Amino acid sequence: AITKSELNQLSYLQVKGTGLANRCSEVIGEDTITPKAGARLVDVCIEPKAWAVEEEIGKGGKTEKKFVNSKVMTRQTYTLEGIEGSLKTDGGKIVFTEEEGIDYAPTTVQLPGGERVPFLFTVKELVATGNGGAFKPGFQMGGDFSVPSYRTGLFLDPKGRGGATGYDM
Repeated sequence: AITKSELNQLSYLQVKGTGLANRCSEVIGEDTITPKAGARLVDVCIEPKAWAVEEEIGKGGKTEKKFVNSKVMTRQTYTLEGIEGSLKTDGGKIVFTEEEGIDYAPTTVQLPGGERVPFLFTVKELVATGNGGAFKPGFQMGGDFSVPSYRTGLFLDPKGRGGATGYDM
């Protein structure tokens, strides 16, 4: 892991081809931060460390759903970065509302049997509630978000369908 200040000291050529551009900076500290009214969370970066896909496992009519570990197949472009939004406190808990940033990334993972699963890794329109009123080690958040269509009008496929991009055959 690398901190933001260490990354900022590197030149483009020192970062190029290393994979560091797809890595989130490590946050180091033991302090507690209690957000004030009107505060914003900026430069949020989300980098998954593991991927799991829910799969039905079993045979003979007896199946159960389990999460199975998978391997990311997408080249190093799956980190969500520059996310920002407003913070408020509701019932003594921090609530974060995502407003902008690189908040989705088309991603493909491969299951142990070889099947590849494409999906949209996203936090678009996330409204996350924390487990306390202050950011501190062990703080966690979770909430609902919107998953836009994987193939939007801006998607240009091999058959040339992508009129919203201004592409003209």
